[in-house]
Amino acid sequence: MIRPEYRAQVDLLLSILPHVAKEDSLALKGGTAINLFIRDMPRLSVDIDLTYLSWQDDRATALQNITAALDRIEERIKRSIRPFSVTRVPVGQGQDVKLNCQTPTAQVKIEVNTTTRGILFPERMMPISDAVQNEFKKFAAMKVVSHAELYGGKICAALDRQHPRDIFDIHYLLKNEGFSNDIKQGFLFFLLSHARPMHELINPKRQAQKQAFENQFSGMTAESFTYENYESVREQLIIEVNKALTEDDKQFLLTFKNGEPDWQLLKLDNLQYYPAIQWKLQNIQTLAKSNKSKHADLLKRLEDILVA
Repeated sequence: MIRPEYRAQVDLLLSILPHVAKEDSLALKGGTAINLFIRDMPRLSVDIDLTYLSWQDDRATALQNITAALDRIEERIKRSIRPFSVTRVPVGQGQDVKLNCQTPTAQVKIEVNTTTRGILFPERMMPISDAVQNEFKKFAAMKVVSHAELYGGKICAALDRQHPRDIFDIHYLLKNEGFSNDIKQGFLFFLLSHARPMHELINPKRQAQKQAFENQFSGMTAESFTYENYESVREQLIIEVNKALTEDDKQFLLTFKNGEPDWQLLKLDNLQYYPAIQWKLQNIQTLAKSNKSKHADLLKRLEDILVA
């Protein structure tokens, strides 16, 4: 059964989205894009997760632009939704990249990822799905990241956090489109951008998530999805990810982990220039110089998984 507090959050989110959509530098990603735009609302989603579209801007310029965009979003919302309050969450150097938006009955988070900036493939303008329009009697449309990046990012999140909401979204992916080559490219992009060592995502330690399942997922969907279903889908995802990696993919990941990537193996334009990937590679190269034994151990762990 859908919990009333989640419905109130989605209703507020749909009122906020048109104000976010006016910012050309941002596109929607994550669970809200999947469940309210791509799918016919298999579950509710209550956060607005955004991507800054340009990878060419340096970090300082990007943060300034993101902060300015959030300023404008906040002002527009305050003029149209009352009573309404916003708590700004700083991330250092006075820059705000997260807004916690609240009315007396609901709260919605708006957040921009400042590390994984830029997109691989063109974004698309999309309306919310018919099911959402019919259920909430509202309309919204905005830019959404490509299918490849939407699910590539979702897969990395599912392997990292192993949160029931993410695994549920993967359940619908595997049941419908499956782990396509485009989605694999998106996954590799986010794998290379991720803070965790790559082997921890490709073959993650299974986390116990029963408490999160009960407290942060139950009541978001009208359909039956048990904890046993959750565990089964998680295993299927790990199998699909490993099965999809070609020899070129594996060789590239090993060269990247060694600090000397052979970019030609992936055949993705400009991959080496994306900020998050540059950051990850610099960290690997720094570790290789400062702690050779630790770097060798992490490389061996990745190699053991990829050649198993």
